[in-house]
Amino acid sequence: MRKAFLIIMAILCLCTMGFSPPFLSGSDLADRAIYPEQLRAIKKVPIPVPAASATIMVDLVTGRILYANNEHERRSPASITKLVTAVVALEHGDLNQIVTVMPVDLAATSRGSLANGENLTMQQLLGMMLVCSDNAAASAVARTLSGGDDYEVFVGWMNEVVARWGLQDTHFMNPHGLDQEGHYSSAYDLAIIARNAMLVSFIADSVKLTDVNIAGHQIPTTNELLRSYNGLVGVKTGTTDAAGESLAAMAVRPQGQVLTVLLNSPDRFGETTLLMDYYYANFYGYELKLTDNQLNRYQDADGAWHTLYIRDAYTDLLTPTSLNQMHLYRRLDETPTNPQPDVAVGALEVYRGHELVTSVPLYAR
Repeated sequence: MRKAFLIIMAILCLCTMGFSPPFLSGSDLADRAIYPEQLRAIKKVPIPVPAASATIMVDLVTGRILYANNEHERRSPASITKLVTAVVALEHGDLNQIVTVMPVDLAATSRGSLANGENLTMQQLLGMMLVCSDNAAASAVARTLSGGDDYEVFVGWMNEVVARWGLQDTHFMNPHGLDQEGHYSSAYDLAIIARNAMLVSFIADSVKLTDVNIAGHQIPTTNELLRSYNGLVGVKTGTTDAAGESLAAMAVRPQGQVLTVLLNSPDRFGETTLLMDYYYANFYGYELKLTDNQLNRYQDADGAWHTLYIRDAYTDLLTPTSLNQMHLYRRLDETPTNPQPDVAVGALEVYRGHELVTSVPLYAR
């Protein structure tokens, strides 16, 4: 009886023990919290399958495609086209240039209530085009920079840009994205377009705005997720009869950066939310950096110390269960007294469990 009593008491004591929030640590890896949504998803769960006609989800830290469906199928890109329009306008135009809105522009419709004969700067029109997806603004910009009564020259520049980016399934016929024969793109190409457009500061700053007042026009965004999804930074909606409801979206959080494109979705905002929630619950973007500590150095034959460093960044995409499987080992092949900047002295070997993932050259100064 006494033995049974002691066993019961031991079990009860164990049940009352407290546990601190989980974290990972090591001599080389900085402490990293496991986010609550990742802890809840420690069991592998299936990725939600959107009903969109074409979809792609990409981790921007590694460039790894995490989900894709009909990603190379050529479809109408609708107003996601305007990302390329903005890139071309910034390459060939002046933000302070005055543009006059004409009837030919208004024929494409104006969500921002532009008027015939209205004069705005290129910057103002691009803002209207990117925030509220104004078609007339896109037309006015392209027509003006083409230097004629149409935008044929400008559209030629658009196609030159996507050719320069190596896109195989994209061709433009207009600057606003309205349905037209020969005007198409794919979810895969649009992901590249969105990524490249977001590298342009003016575009990135514009597509994250929820609303803006431009020349007396109150402009609300067409991207509803900017008001509701934590970490969303853009990028562009699109809707036409042929395209359906479409959306290219990007989110940035400490855990990672994700880009999704959905074409012809019955619920573009809801399905984008499901994909991004899945990403943040199941993945962690890891960037390898050598910390400044005594392990990252060596002493040469003369007794002098030299700091080790890596020149090429290494990134990996981990799951919550694999975070504690990451191990780093330094391999020093030589310890020169006068290390050369272009000659590696060894390698930093990255292991996931017992598997060698990569070997990054180590240099010394």
